[in-house]
Parts: sequence; C-alpha cells; structure tokens
Amino acid sequence: MIELSNQIRDLRLPYRPDQLPCLQAILSGASKRALVICLGGKGGVGKTMAASQVADVYASAGHVLAIDADPANQHFYKGLMRELPSGSREYTPRLATVHAITHRLRAEDHAGRIDPTACQDLMELIQDASDPYIIVDCPAGDTETTQRCSEIIIESCRESDIRLVVAVTVGAVDPTPIDVLRDLEFLLSQADRSVLVKNTAQAVNFTYIERSDIYAKLNGLPNFREIQIAKIGERIIEGLRLGNIPWHTLATETPMRIRVEAARLRQEYHQLWLEALK
Repeated sequence: MIELSNQIRDLRLPYRPDQLPCLQAILSGASKRALVICLGGKGGVGKTMAASQVADVYASAGHVLAIDADPANQHFYKGLMRELPSGSREYTPRLATVHAITHRLRAEDHAGRIDPTACQDLMELIQDASDPYIIVDCPAGDTETTQRCSEIIIESCRESDIRLVVAVTVGAVDPTPIDVLRDLEFLLSQADRSVLVKNTAQAVNFTYIERSDIYAKLNGLPNFREIQIAKIGERIIEGLRLGNIPWHTLATETPMRIRVEAARLRQEYHQLWLEALK
C-alpha cells in the first residue's frame, strides 16, 4: 500500500506513456472496465463538479463515456460536448478521449411509482459500451431512484466484471446528506469503492456528518474512502459553469492568470482521486 501511494505521488500531469499501466490499474482495479456513479443530495452541493473531475482523471488513462442523467441542468454534458456551429444542436466532443450523451434515469409508472425500466436501459447501454470507463452524473435531489435501482446497478456490474465506484458529494453545515447516505447505504456498502466527497466551497465544518451513525457505519467498511475538495476560485468556476471549458483546457490553454491556478487545482484533485481509488 505504501509503495502504491509513492507511485501515485510520482504520477504528475501530463502522465508519461510508461505511467499509463499504473494509472489504469488504479482506476480499474482488478477489472478491465470501471463505472463511476456521481451522486449528491439537493442541487448545488458540487456533484457535477466532482463528476467533471472524475471524467478528467479517467480521460487521462483512456476513453470515457460520460452520461448526463440530470435532465434539468445538463451541465455535465455541455461541459464535455461543444455545439458546433453554435445554434445547430449538433455536438462534438471537446476532448478526443471523452464522448458524452444524455440518458434518462428516472421513470415512473401510471401510479407515480418509480419504474426501473430507465435504469435497466441505462445499465444495458453501459454493459454494451466499448469504452473502458463510464461516468454517470445522476439527477440532483433524487436518491430515491438510485436507491430503488441499487440491485440492478450492482448485479449488472458484477455480471459484466465492471468495477463499481459510487461517489457522494456533500456540503458543509447542511444536514441533508445524512439522509442521503442512509438511503444509499446498501449501494455504498456493495460497491467496489465508495467515496465521500467533502466540498469545502462554503465551509469546512463537516462535524454533523462525522458524528452521525451512518458515517460510523460507512467509515468501518473496507471499501470506503473520503476526500476533501478545496474551494475553487470564481474565475475557474465561471470558466467551468458559464464557459463550459473542461479542466484540461483550463489548465493548459487559458490566459496565465487562470491557467496556473487551474493547473495547480487539477494536479491536486488528480492526486486526491487516485488515492481514493487505489
């Protein structure tokens, strides 16, 4: 474990070709493919930000299929796909190694109950995809759907030998995530890796979570990890959310006042995610 941690510290962007086998082994584990499901509670906790970071990390090692299942926003999709020409509704990937699509996750029957059909369709799409890495940005504030679909997700991944990673982003102070973690306990406990992503955008006090019973349960699991994402400056947030500029471009092609900070943050979160996924 210590040797692997040292290898991760040696992995500096841009990764060299000889480092890719180590990087791929960390991201996929013992499987040939990996699925990362990004979740959160209510909107605004930084779920899509985390998903964009994960997509950037995996895109450094191979081809990524990014699935935006959040129809209300589609920030994930638009951050990875460029409308070309503007107004045409024709989209092209911003990065050669990342292709994004939209796909519905929530479906209801005639009585308003959650119907697993959309989730089944999504998992069939994932099983049939040729891409080694799949990242799903789930709808904000809809953990009920994921909870009801947990068994479908878990069994589909096991059947296809796909490493399942579940990342739940939480903000400070607001106690809502405690209920989210309780709802998702089964999925988090059965995933190959579960990651609690602490977003420090508003504050750094996560005592409300750390003192909860569900945190104690999850923290005792061998597959559980947690990371803390540093606050991101307004210029970079503006580039990500308003300009739909992906992390790779922010860190390599923007003006120096943005590029230097973006490159530092990008290296930092690559290290954080690699440590969590090893």
